[in-house]
Amino acid sequence: MFNITDNEKLRDAYALLMFMQKDVPASSKKKANVKNLAATIKREIRSYNNRPASNVRIISGDYNGHLDLVRLPDELDRMHEESAADWFRNNCYLEAYNSQYDCTGQEFTNWFYLFRRQGHWFAYHKVCFDV
Repeated sequence: MFNITDNEKLRDAYALLMFMQKDVPASSKKKANVKNLAATIKREIRSYNNRPASNVRIISGDYNGHLDLVRLPDELDRMHEESAADWFRNNCYLEAYNSQYDCTGQEFTNWFYLFRRQGHWFAYHKVCFDV
């Protein structure tokens, strides 16, 4: 019912919850409905705050593109760099396609750099926009 997808909706959910907790004179049936709605909103807040962390972090970005830090899957931890690079090319690499139009806005991989950190494979991934 109350779907939280970003921080702005999370802030709205907290504001609605605070408003609902004020003591407003009403019938017992209405109070029960408000209590059920508050429980639903609390459940949605909890599920949003406890969602799994993404494997991609945006390091920097502007109108031309962004630089991401990507953690590769744990299955690749024991693999060599060539295997990790192949996995990255097959799953993360964004190919640039030619178009007859200028400034298509498509994303493409400019470069990537693989490295190991704490026994895991990571990659810096520079994504650019066709602008």
